[in-house]
Amino acid sequence: MPPSHIKKVLDGFEIHTLTNDRIALSMVPELGGRLVSLKDRATGREWLDGWSPATKRRLWHPTDPQDYETGPGAGIDECLPTVLACKVKRKALGDHGELWNRAPAFDEELASKGVLLCRWNLTSLPLDFERRVSVAKNRVRFDYRIENRADVATPFLWAWHPLFSWKPGDEICPAKSIQTCLTPGGEVMPWPLDPIGNDLSKARFVKGATPAAKVFLGPLARGRVAIRAKNGSGLELSWPASLFPYAGVWITRGFWKGLHHWAIEPTNAAVDLLSDIAVIDAPAPSLLAAREVRHWSLTLSVL
Repeated sequence: MPPSHIKKVLDGFEIHTLTNDRIALSMVPELGGRLVSLKDRATGREWLDGWSPATKRRLWHPTDPQDYETGPGAGIDECLPTVLACKVKRKALGDHGELWNRAPAFDEELASKGVLLCRWNLTSLPLDFERRVSVAKNRVRFDYRIENRADVATPFLWAWHPLFSWKPGDEICPAKSIQTCLTPGGEVMPWPLDPIGNDLSKARFVKGATPAAKVFLGPLARGRVAIRAKNGSGLELSWPASLFPYAGVWITRGFWKGLHHWAIEPTNAAVDLLSDIAVIDAPAPSLLAAREVRHWSLTLSVL
């Protein structure tokens, strides 16, 4: 059976929720198509930061649309065409791209049938972007489409941007063969224990260390990473590594805005600035040919 669909208004925002026997998933179209809640109905765990407890729920518009830090910093959004602010061909690209702070075109009729469809027409670069979210059994499926409107090649940087809740005992589990990671500057260092002894897989930081980190896993032969909880439950992400050969890992234990969360971010390049990818020699996953249309899917499974 298809999931049920419920629409309600909370704190002035329209929220669309898809629910089946295992999962309840909620999205706010107005807030950049942000997914604000992913609840495992079998265990009761809320997997997205910023939704519970209700007294600390983070639902608001950014005070500065060019500054991600002024937004709620919660749930799942999309970073495109960059992660950090930069300039490409003298065009200024905003912090975390331009989707997280823009309401997409949202298909209400399709939502009533169990599919959350959002479409954006970017203004910073000639790109159209579409995301369909659906729920089946213990899985959430994200189907994507990106199109280059230009008659010349266009570079892009996409990062799936989930801010997952963190609890003691949680562990990020990539393939066992992953023993190194990359810093944003391209330096190779050990995974999961960094050179000063921080365990990034468990978000454990040694005394006196900055309680935050950003690294990249990859290049990956297979796009698959899990988060395992102490009680055996968890999440598993899968995506096509041929198109998105890296996974960014972001961790904050109170360092950023006083929040405790982490992220696994499938992405097409191990950088945060689109300006670091030159148009001429950009790798194929980061370059769309003239008028090219590209499709991919990402699956999130509740374990």
